[in-house]
Amino acid sequence: MEKIPLLLRTVVVLIVIAFFALAVYPLKERDYYEVFAEMLRDPNDQQSLDVIAKAKALQAQDPQLFQSQALLKAAEAEGIVLADKLEDANGLTDNRDVLSLIRKKASGTIRLGLDLAGGVEFVLELDDKDAPDEVKAQFDRYRDIAIETLRKRLEAQNIFEAEISPSGGKYISLRAPIVAKDEKLKLLNLIKMSAKLRFRLVHENNDRLIAEYMHDPASFRVPLGYEILEMSSVENGKVAVTPVLVSRKVEMEGKDITYAAPAKDQYGQRSIQLRFNQQGAADFARITGENINRRLAIVLDGKLYCAPTIRGAISGGQAEITGRFSEEEAKNISDALASGNFPFEIKVNAVFDTDPKLGASHVANGIWVGLLSMLCVAIFMVIYYRLSGFIAVAALVLNILLILGAMAAFGSTLTLPGIAGIVLTIGMAVDANVLVYERIREELESGKNLRMAVDNGFSKALSAVLDSNLTTLLTSFILMYVGTGAVKGFAVTLSIGILASLFTALFVTRLIYDYLFRFTKFNHISMLTTFRDTKFNFVGFFNKSVIVSIILLILALTMIGVRGKNILGVDFTGGTVVTFNYKEQIPQEKIEKTLKDAGFGKVQVTYKFNIASGEAERKVEILIRGDLTEKTVGESPKDAIARTLEQAYPNAGFEGGLESSVGGLIGWEFTKAALWAIGFSLLGIGLYIALRYEYTYAMTAVVMLVHDVLVVLGIYLAMGRTISLSVVAALLTVIGYSINDKVVIFDRIRENASLNPKMSFRELVNLSVNQTLSRTILTSVTTFIVVFILLIGGGVAINDFVLIMMLGVIFGTFSSIFIAAPGLACWQDFRRARKAAKNKTGN
Repeated sequence: MEKIPLLLRTVVVLIVIAFFALAVYPLKERDYYEVFAEMLRDPNDQQSLDVIAKAKALQAQDPQLFQSQALLKAAEAEGIVLADKLEDANGLTDNRDVLSLIRKKASGTIRLGLDLAGGVEFVLELDDKDAPDEVKAQFDRYRDIAIETLRKRLEAQNIFEAEISPSGGKYISLRAPIVAKDEKLKLLNLIKMSAKLRFRLVHENNDRLIAEYMHDPASFRVPLGYEILEMSSVENGKVAVTPVLVSRKVEMEGKDITYAAPAKDQYGQRSIQLRFNQQGAADFARITGENINRRLAIVLDGKLYCAPTIRGAISGGQAEITGRFSEEEAKNISDALASGNFPFEIKVNAVFDTDPKLGASHVANGIWVGLLSMLCVAIFMVIYYRLSGFIAVAALVLNILLILGAMAAFGSTLTLPGIAGIVLTIGMAVDANVLVYERIREELESGKNLRMAVDNGFSKALSAVLDSNLTTLLTSFILMYVGTGAVKGFAVTLSIGILASLFTALFVTRLIYDYLFRFTKFNHISMLTTFRDTKFNFVGFFNKSVIVSIILLILALTMIGVRGKNILGVDFTGGTVVTFNYKEQIPQEKIEKTLKDAGFGKVQVTYKFNIASGEAERKVEILIRGDLTEKTVGESPKDAIARTLEQAYPNAGFEGGLESSVGGLIGWEFTKAALWAIGFSLLGIGLYIALRYEYTYAMTAVVMLVHDVLVVLGIYLAMGRTISLSVVAALLTVIGYSINDKVVIFDRIRENASLNPKMSFRELVNLSVNQTLSRTILTSVTTFIVVFILLIGGGVAINDFVLIMMLGVIFGTFSSIFIAAPGLACWQDFRRARKAAKNKTGN
């Protein structure tokens, strides 16, 4: 690193900081019309101002219109291409492209989760009246398929934190962290898209018949078996609509599509490229071969996009949809086609705005506690490492900016557990600084001057820092690719945190040191010392450690077996939802505590109101896990909850209660994807370590990761807790934290093996664990400080997440020092004894 010119490194750092700092702006959504006006080439263009005025008038007439809808209607009523009015059209050719661009410029940069900012809830009805008999007979199975299809569509839009669950009968509840009005419209259109693609023939005499229709529409009689569909396009800068006579008979459907993606030709014409499976390719070749020189209409969800003339049989298994698409629309259609179509017609039964799941006091408390925990880590680093601690803290502050900027740039959603995760990432990020500083200390103690000690410290720590972080990064990439929903969202945040930590710890920290060497008389640093020249026989402790480990594993597996399905939280099992109208809004945390004290267990409370009815339809929704028959003997759950709340809050005016059962947020498809993701992650870690070290290291690491997760989960469940989405995310974080510890020790064993070839493997292991003991304990202490403060003061929303992490820090550190590394020595002894026995038998 020191060989790269200082000026060049400084420029790189400043560019990175500037990019991510700018990505955070603006934090708040701006007015749609104001943003459009700012984008105009001529701010005084009367035609554009008239369009804005007309759009506002349309909204006044119809309050249900969003600003983007009103602007589109106003522009197209006047035949105006909005791109022609912009200062920088960026190659936009369609009005909807312009609307999409305005939406992006108007939105805030960081999307907040349902818990922090609320969002929107769509109550969707699955209408199966036109569905095949098989779908009607297996409704629950196909409903779950529809839920996963919706989830895939949202993930394609980088919305990983949506909550989608059955909501009784033929209904689905879909909640997404969307608060901007136009984003809700975009999401609504995506949900309603059934992705039913149909290929239908155009009438052979279409041109003549359409000419007759255009001459006298009132007296024109549509031929039997046909209907008139309209196809829009842009011609000479104007929006043109062309009617086409299309057969009602469907020649082929799009159920056999395996791939769909938007494309753009050299003239800027957008299209959607399709690829069929073997059956679809054969059907498409037959249809095109039998109808050469006829036009084939491509109809998606009842809308005609294009009707090209068939020039010959198309046997390659590929097709193309051309037409008038916006960039956003082309992507949405492609995502919908690729994710699959719905076996039902989806009707939007109701749309609600939802208040944040957490009260403002919970959110503020979580943020302040997070800041306090980071302050404690900063104080600890400064006290322990003095000036070097200041440098590390400066890098960590920059780390936070980079993480927030990257989340904004990549469209990630920030939740309160996500904030806890970022705080935790900061605590873990100290690890790279500690690795470097402990190496610098070793170099100074060996007699090196400060400049050489810093150079050697960074270079010698590089391998351990990269290996420990790359294994976790590999895990996050696998989770991102294979996982779904919150698992994928967690992986995105984890990846951002790791990359930011690596950049600040290795690049920025080193740059600060180089400036100190260049422009000051910096020639001495002091640090506190915790462990100096320790000579503990960790391999000798192995047998006792294994006994403790086996006892913990037996207790964990016993706890899982005894509790059975009761270990699953509401995210998995679903529960009962009771909804009341109310007059006075009671803080969520008060209702939750009242019902918990009354024996209803852990509940979730959400305030929402119907955006079509405004204040006239305000509701409070209470979700309670599991079977309530034992808690509500002789009365319904609704009546029992109403009685409890009326006694506690007589002025709240709870009335009109509705009760229904809801399914879990996590269906079998989701669970299966999460399990595959975790399995592939462990396999990826094993392969990486096997390639970097050897297979015995890999086996040890993977076995110990499974051990750590099971022990932590068992103790957590023994405390009466249940598994939720946040617990799954925390267990994944434990895997990342635990592998960091183990890889650092493995790296030192490998280094010592090359430096001390005559030393026995047991001696190498003891030497390496002792040499890295200071780093291991310091990293654990800094991370423990964070999780302990979050556990004490972070509130119920992140309590489960933080408790898992605290247990993970304790047992991950224990297994790294007392089991993983000593286990390698015992394994080597076993291999050596086995080889000797074979040689003796052979002789």
